[in-house]
Amino acid sequence: MNLAVVEEFTPEREFGKSWEEVQSEDDRELLDNQEEDWSDWEEHPVCAVCLFCEKQTDTTEKLYVHMEEAHGFDLLKIKSDYGLNFYQQVKLVNFIRREVHQCRCYGCQNKFQSKKELTSHMGETKHITFLPARSIWDQPQYYFPTYENDTLLCTLSDSDDESMAGKRKEDVPVISEDISNIEALKQSSVLNQLLREEMNNGEPRC
Repeated sequence: MNLAVVEEFTPEREFGKSWEEVQSEDDRELLDNQEEDWSDWEEHPVCAVCLFCEKQTDTTEKLYVHMEEAHGFDLLKIKSDYGLNFYQQVKLVNFIRREVHQCRCYGCQNKFQSKKELTSHMGETKHITFLPARSIWDQPQYYFPTYENDTLLCTLSDSDDESMAGKRKEDVPVISEDISNIEALKQSSVLNQLLREEMNNGEPRC
């Protein structure tokens, strides 16, 4: 028996077709199944909820305006003044959410019967702008959100910090190397050291 002409039979193999043709048909069928009609898809608007009341907005920008105008709370200014990165903003928002959910003023720790009473108190006493010490809210436990799918958390950003970091890098002076002794510089260069390490370890890697 000539084993060279024996071909393996699989359930997917169809008589009269090569395995390349069968595979090509399977691939086309898979792509056809993946193509779905998304014409009736409706994107749901963002629903961002205020930290201190039940106000909801369709954008976080509108929510920031509401919190500043209705409650005197400027989250973007706090972020800038305190130099908060993304994770610190997350913890601060979750901390405030939890305190308000428990109807407790984070400025004086007094508890109230309702969220309305709490916000009224915090507005009258200006406690809403008096954040407690960073050590109180900058804790790992506040990585976890108080409410599921909190849209406000999804829109936080530390872009300002990144731009400041970029500016700090631009401000760093560049000091040129002393090339008066060019031979010594060649021997001590980083590239030369790396080349020697490659040669000691074997052939240089591509």
